[in-house]
Amino acid sequence: MTTKQPISYLEFNNPIHIIWRKGTPNDPFVDRLDITRVVNQRIALLEIPDKVYRVRISGMFEVNHEKYIKHSLEKNEFYCDYTNGFVFFHAEKEAETVSVMYRGRGVLLYPSNRIMHYDKSASESLYEIIEKSKEQVKELIDRTEDFEDIMDRMIVAINSTNHAANNALMATEEAKKATKLVDDAYNTTVLIYQPYVQTESAIRTTYPNPQVGWTVQVYDSGIRYRWNGMDWIPIDALGGNIPKATSTYDGLMSKEHYIKLEEISEKTDYNAIVFICPQEILQGIQDPHNVYPFNGEIIDVQAFVSKKGTLATEIDIETSEDWSTWTSILDKPLCIDAENHKDNGTHTITKTKVKANDVFRLNVPSFNIDAFNLTVNIKIKID
Repeated sequence: MTTKQPISYLEFNNPIHIIWRKGTPNDPFVDRLDITRVVNQRIALLEIPDKVYRVRISGMFEVNHEKYIKHSLEKNEFYCDYTNGFVFFHAEKEAETVSVMYRGRGVLLYPSNRIMHYDKSASESLYEIIEKSKEQVKELIDRTEDFEDIMDRMIVAINSTNHAANNALMATEEAKKATKLVDDAYNTTVLIYQPYVQTESAIRTTYPNPQVGWTVQVYDSGIRYRWNGMDWIPIDALGGNIPKATSTYDGLMSKEHYIKLEEISEKTDYNAIVFICPQEILQGIQDPHNVYPFNGEIIDVQAFVSKKGTLATEIDIETSEDWSTWTSILDKPLCIDAENHKDNGTHTITKTKVKANDVFRLNVPSFNIDAFNLTVNIKIKID
């Protein structure tokens, strides 16, 4: 008799299941840092990455699918498959250990027809082995009257079933190990952001009973600290949160430039507000804010990058009198076109008057920026 054939792989009736996070405040995507080795020019992330936040690897650039298909990857380029959680590299990256930052959306759960068993001469899925064993038992009952023959065939079928069961047990153990690895990775990499504090010593007084993963930014040094269950550990210093420069250490400008600007007379007809975002340009409001101490008139604004991007870079300049209501001074954001160092000059200054103690800040509206080392100059004539 005929039996129902195994489900075709191409019908997608039994797909891989993914446990998704919703990406809401109550169930947010999780910031992850996977540290793993490149094998066969790729790595498998522990979770599926969020395509909006993107995958980030220090010192490397992500390419899109079209470039990955048509051209070979450069040494400093990578391509991410956001469907399956694989990241691909140049051949020279083989066996190197890389750190990958992303936001995890969830994990994969494999059905039986995607778990493979390999013998010396052939390979079968767990689904095929189980179905084949069931068919053998049914054929023995339906087609033979010889008891000894039935018993022999049943023994063969039972052995196959036991073999499949052993494979299933092994797969279950591997799944348990993978689950534990995911849980351990969560406990060691989860970042739960808390409001920033001014100094490192203020962390312990502001957060006396922290939970594992709590992460706090220190404003005066730009360093982020994470509670690992026993102590506050410094983990990084993000470019978008570099503090103001002083006469003793570098910040948004070098200490030499800071001292020089301090010595400039307040009676100078013109001066400037300078914003510097070293290295990677992050999306959103840039820190710190700049308080301008004089009345004046904005004459010109210009933006530059030291490393040109393959995509356009947009920067908006906003001002406020009360630190809560912010207004752009431009009719549209400054735009540094792709493969250019300087903005294209198509913007118009719509708010030229400056009052003493007005606050200025930068706002980067787009996350898809690959230019580096942004500088924005605001030239002001003092009243």
